[in-house]
Amino acid sequence: MRIHSTRQGFTLIEMLLAISIFALLGIAGTNILSSTVTSNDVSLAHGEKMAQLQRAILTIERDLAQLAERKVRVEGEAQGNNLLSHGELILDSDSEVLAFRRLGWVNPMNILPRSEVQSVAYRVFDGNLERMHYDFPDPMKGEEPKIRTLLSDVEHIHFEFFNAQKKSWQDKWEQSALPTGIKIQITSKAFGEITRIFSIASSATLATTQTGDLT
Repeated sequence: MRIHSTRQGFTLIEMLLAISIFALLGIAGTNILSSTVTSNDVSLAHGEKMAQLQRAILTIERDLAQLAERKVRVEGEAQGNNLLSHGELILDSDSEVLAFRRLGWVNPMNILPRSEVQSVAYRVFDGNLERMHYDFPDPMKGEEPKIRTLLSDVEHIHFEFFNAQKKSWQDKWEQSALPTGIKIQITSKAFGEITRIFSIASSATLATTQTGDLT
């Protein structure tokens, strides 16, 4: 007497169908994982750029809060009558430049061979917003500055100065006193146009509130 087995295996079509389903699920899972990783990378990169922008604005704010009423000398030239040196294509900049003197460069007990007045300039070079400073308030011609990159992917920078008497913004500042405000417009590939306005204090105010913030 023959006994017929009731067990049956999968057909070839069923096996191919199962493999296809698992392959589609694998592809979908891989795409989701790849998209998640890419989104995370973009978010981290944007967060780093935002942090870089905030640090740059904070650095500029600290410098302008300590502006000194001292005439500016740029690239070893003769000392001018202006407290701010502003223009285009100077200091090898690809855009506008703002140069000035600031107070509060910490020198405890005058240990270092320099004063507490710092010569500072901002420029755009090779797509970067850079802060330049010299060891001495009146750098000699040929003296190499210390350079720090504040913000990358910068296309242009523009400065305006507020005249309290005329109650208007000016593209140039040629007076023997400091403006009461400075507007900075930065054109960035990542953020577009960024505009910040900084209030400028007089030296009399700084004398009572000055605190060192640079090392």
